[in-house]
Amino acid sequence: MPSFQNVKSSFILLVVGSFLMGCSTLSLFRADVEQLGFNLEILNAENFDIMVCWRGHGEKLRVYIEGDGKAWLSRTRPSSDPTPDDPISFHLAAADRHSPVMYLARPCQFVEKGQRRNCILPFWTSARFSEPVISDLNQVLNQVKKTVGAKRFELVGYSGGGAVALLLAARRVDVDLVITIAGNLDHVFWTQYHKVSPLRDSLNPADFATKLQAVKQIHIVSNSDIIVPPAVAQSYVSKMDDTRRVQVITVDGVSHTDNWDQIVLEILNSIE
Repeated sequence: MPSFQNVKSSFILLVVGSFLMGCSTLSLFRADVEQLGFNLEILNAENFDIMVCWRGHGEKLRVYIEGDGKAWLSRTRPSSDPTPDDPISFHLAAADRHSPVMYLARPCQFVEKGQRRNCILPFWTSARFSEPVISDLNQVLNQVKKTVGAKRFELVGYSGGGAVALLLAARRVDVDLVITIAGNLDHVFWTQYHKVSPLRDSLNPADFATKLQAVKQIHIVSNSDIIVPPAVAQSYVSKMDDTRRVQVITVDGVSHTDNWDQIVLEILNSIE
C-alpha cells in the first residue's frame, strides 16, 4: 500500500513549482453553487485541502464524487491542474432533490494558491486512487457527516469517482449504497484494455470486491462508452462469489462525457 512519502519520492522529478487555477474559475464556480443553495468549503485533511459543496441536513447523506477531471491534456501529456472543465458529478448533485446532498471534489481540483498542498502530478495520474488520496477523502466524509447531522451514506461516483466510492465504502461501516456511473472499477483491467501505463501507486477496487459484495451496489455502464466500457465493471463483478446485492445496468447511446442526469435520477427514484 503506497504511502504519501513513497508516492512523493517516486515522482520527485515531476514536481512543478506552482499550479494556479485561474481565480475567475473558482469564483464563477462558487457563484454557481451558492445560487443553487450549496455551501462551498475547502476542508483540511492530512495531505490535501479538498473542496466540498453541500446543502441540507439529515440522517442519510448522498455524496456525489467527481471523476478524474482534466488529468491529461493528451494521451501522453498530463495536465498541471486536474480541475474539470465540466464537473459532471456536480451537475448530478445539483439535479438531485435528496437532502442532504454533497459534491466531493478530488484532491487538487477547485483549489488555488496556498490550498494546493502536495499537488504533484502523480495524485491525478498514476496515484489518483492511492492511500493518501482515499484516506483524506475519508477524513472529509467524517467532517461533513458531523456538519449535516448524518448517520449513513449513499455514495455516487462518476468515472474515477466510482473507484473512489468503492474504495471509501471498503473502509467504512456506514455506507448503505454505492452507485457508479461509467466507473473505473478495475483499473488494472482498464489500463491493460487501453494499453496505457498501469496506475502503479493506486489502490484497485477489484482487490476489495469480495469484501464489498455485502454492500448494495448499482453500476451504470453504457455500450456507447469507449473510455470506460462495460467490460471494466464486468471484470470487477467477476471477482465476487456472491452478487445478489450487486446490479449492473447497461444503457445505450450515452458516451462517457455525455449528460447522465436523467438516467441516474430515474434509477435513484426507482429505489427510493
